Amino acid sequence: MTKRTHKFGMGWFGWAVISVFLLTIAASSLFFFNVFGFSSLFDGQASGADEPISKETREKVEEISETVGNSHQQVGTFVSKTHDFYNDTTGYGDIASLDWEQQQKRAEKILASLDKFFPGVKQGDLKSDLKRIRDLAKSVKTEQDKEKVRYLHRMFHDLDIALNNYKAYDKIWGVTETLKTSN
Repeated sequence: MTKRTHKFGMGWFGWAVISVFLLTIAASSLFFFNVFGFSSLFDGQASGADEPISKETREKVEEISETVGNSHQQVGTFVSKTHDFYNDTTGYGDIASLDWEQQQKRAEKILASLDKFFPGVKQGDLKSDLKRIRDLAKSVKTEQDKEKVRYLHRMFHDLDIALNNYKAYDKIWGVTETLKTSN
């Protein structure tokens, strides 16, 4: 009988360790991408997110800020504060774990503020955007729909750019009539 020599053999224990290691990496990757909202990297929604705003768009934003923003400063302050709220409560993956009571209270504040500001808004595109915000806020008061909260955040983001020349982020979502011509 000849004796069999093994040059390299992992055995069942080695394969089990490698399998557990690979499964752990796969599961933690899925968890990370879902919690921090990076799924848009793979579904095409992020196209253009890293592109800088063009010079023409930046000039248009400055023009809107100087005209519409200056004539609606109280609305601009309201938009800025509300945008900050949404940055704090939905940004960096926090939309995955919303505090619905907090979101519904903010929707009530939005509606109360719009009742004050709406009669004084003369600019048509801004008035149209505020009507859309009012409809979304009414929905958020009664429904727990994350997409409506995300859309509200994007509307306040774009309006903050338009009215206050917000510069902390270069992405324009293109969801408002006020900035429609600048995309």
